[in-house]
Amino acid sequence: MLPFVTIFGRTIPVYALMALVGAAALCGAAALFAKLRGKVSAEDTFYMLLYAGIGCLIGSKLLYLLVSVDVYWLEEKSLKENLRYWFLLLTSGGLVFYGGLIGAALGALRYCTHFKINTAEAFETVVPAVPLFHFFGRLGCFAAGCCYGKEYSGALSVTFENAIGAPNGVPLLPVQLFEAAGNLLLFAVLTVLYMKNLPKLSLTGLYLVCYAAMRFALEFFRGDEIRGNALSLSVSQWISIAAFVLGAAAIVKKYRGRNKLAERNS
Repeated sequence: MLPFVTIFGRTIPVYALMALVGAAALCGAAALFAKLRGKVSAEDTFYMLLYAGIGCLIGSKLLYLLVSVDVYWLEEKSLKENLRYWFLLLTSGGLVFYGGLIGAALGALRYCTHFKINTAEAFETVVPAVPLFHFFGRLGCFAAGCCYGKEYSGALSVTFENAIGAPNGVPLLPVQLFEAAGNLLLFAVLTVLYMKNLPKLSLTGLYLVCYAAMRFALEFFRGDEIRGNALSLSVSQWISIAAFVLGAAAIVKKYRGRNKLAERNS
């Protein structure tokens, strides 16, 4: 709807602006969570997020290139020319959230391992704030017109006029806003649960289960084609299945361990 804004005479992509706002919100919320629980220092939280941010940028771009190889691999060009073209794509638009999430997790894990930080506590401090970052990110997607929904002319439909990614002049389902709302609700739920004495990695597991279920369902309503497909499911849906299983396993394992400990102490 509004792909660019002009600030102090400079034209800035709204998607990039929303990503920065989301990153600032994530850092602020994570710092607050760290202060409330007191298990991980605000300083360690900040530097861990720097590592995670680097991993996020690399992972989101790499997965985007992998799922769009059939679009961006130019058969008439040589291997060298294609590699040069892909290198240029690394500095252009096009990101996949799941790639960023995986990269961020690896970056955060690297920091925790190197500086001997309790990984479970560190993840529980940051993960509840991830949906807040994603909320702003999806607002940026809507502004740019990327990650758009299927053609739909009923209630709640939107029609882009100057979108970068979506087809202009065609009524579409605003799937970006649905995902943004779902992430905001998930952030609220995880924030409330953060104050309770839950087993370590319970919130991380719950986040994976809830977001994976939401993303799997919303993928059926996406209209953009550069997402990669296998066996009638998109790449993100396959990752959602894996994330759901991983999250559910983490929750079950932690609660089983807690129950066994309670039985021993009784």
